[in-house]
Amino acid sequence: MSAGKGIHEEHVNVAVHATQISESDPLKQIPHFHDFIAGLPTPVREELERLSSVRAVDKDQAIYRQGDPAAEMYQLIEGAVKMCNYTADGKEVVTGSFRAGDCFGEMGLIDGLPRISHAIAIEPATLRVLPAAHFNELYRKYPEISQQLNLMLCRRVRLLYALSEEASSLNLHQRLARALHRLSCSHGFRDQHDALYIGTSHEELGKMLGASRQSISKELKALEGEGVIALRYGKIYILDVPSLNDKYEDLMGMEQIAAVYDDGM
Repeated sequence: MSAGKGIHEEHVNVAVHATQISESDPLKQIPHFHDFIAGLPTPVREELERLSSVRAVDKDQAIYRQGDPAAEMYQLIEGAVKMCNYTADGKEVVTGSFRAGDCFGEMGLIDGLPRISHAIAIEPATLRVLPAAHFNELYRKYPEISQQLNLMLCRRVRLLYALSEEASSLNLHQRLARALHRLSCSHGFRDQHDALYIGTSHEELGKMLGASRQSISKELKALEGEGVIALRYGKIYILDVPSLNDKYEDLMGMEQIAAVYDDGM
């Protein structure tokens, strides 16, 4: 989940540093993980932007709901959005989150099927909105769009496959450690002392991993006992990335991947 904008005033997003430390980190960090538009030739990107509109949404506002027809796709200009579903008893399950630069909502435009999840703004957000008719026009006109979409969707499938394997093969302690490693890349920040932390709450981690807040808190305490994290002031500080690598990154026998972001967007 997103660390939130409230801490930006006194902290610097670590995404700029993430690619610099990745040479010794087996976790593969990928810029523009969820942004197929960034890889388009400039004239194609400019035409896409010209055919789009800009829309502001409030915190907790639904951009679309599960089952809605897919009528448009989106790119986040500013803010953060979560993908979620709800169980029969009303429990929220978060299946993903997007930050500025990320694209979402394109899948329904490709396969013509209804939305498979709810898209909810977790903070005030600004969206670039491309209607289905214009998307289809550009998709037919420029083969570069399908090429970049294929790349983005393949990355997502690879990530989802890894998460599915984790859910079926690893215990909560192991899954949480691996999630914290990914989040330190995609949603990490540096404080004034250059210490790496994430602002994701225990409750949010529980929604991501399908666990109770109490279970998450217990496993975070265990990780703190291992010396790889510290819990301070509502934040989770990542103290020992090499130990996270050594203990948890080889459990699945596959390279783990994560998004990294550049605040230059």
